[in-house]
Amino acid sequence: MKRFKIHYNDDIIGGQIPDSWEELTVKQWASLRPNVSDLELLSVLSGIDLGYLENTEADLSPAIEHVYQSIKDMPEDLNHLARKPLTILGHQIKFPKDINFARYGQKAMVKNAIQGAEDMREIVSDVIAIYAQPSIDGKFDSAKLEPIKKAVDSLPIIMAWPWVVFFLSKLNALKMTYLSDWRQFQ
Repeated sequence: MKRFKIHYNDDIIGGQIPDSWEELTVKQWASLRPNVSDLELLSVLSGIDLGYLENTEADLSPAIEHVYQSIKDMPEDLNHLARKPLTILGHQIKFPKDINFARYGQKAMVKNAIQGAEDMREIVSDVIAIYAQPSIDGKFDSAKLEPIKKAVDSLPIIMAWPWVVFFLSKLNALKMTYLSDWRQFQ
């Protein structure tokens, strides 16, 4: 993470922003959209309130410039990154090599999430939590998904997205997702 501190009169704005794609979390990535403004991008990546950034008199351009330097090195195609083991809430998740949907509730929840999503970024933590929850609790229980989703939100996107690609491709619902453009293929 890259720390920054900007001084302007008595106003001090400080924070951290990801320095690489390995540091960009699922939650941060889910908030990134095409046509996002510079200040929205800085707010999402630093966690600093957007209203505060909009009302400061400080020159935020050095922090914004670093944000763009970090995200320009985005992997060209996130859909073909290797799947690596995930640890969620202290549990090594053993995802299946092939999805057989033995638990109908999981399949139904993922399909509902897909149908309600404008962008697949919105459902990364949902999809992983739905499939990881039985590995954590022994059997599927949708009431136990929320803490798992929060834990997934803090994972690096380059660790989580390959698993989402795996699950969504099995459901013929994968959308290629880039920061500035995305399109659907099946």
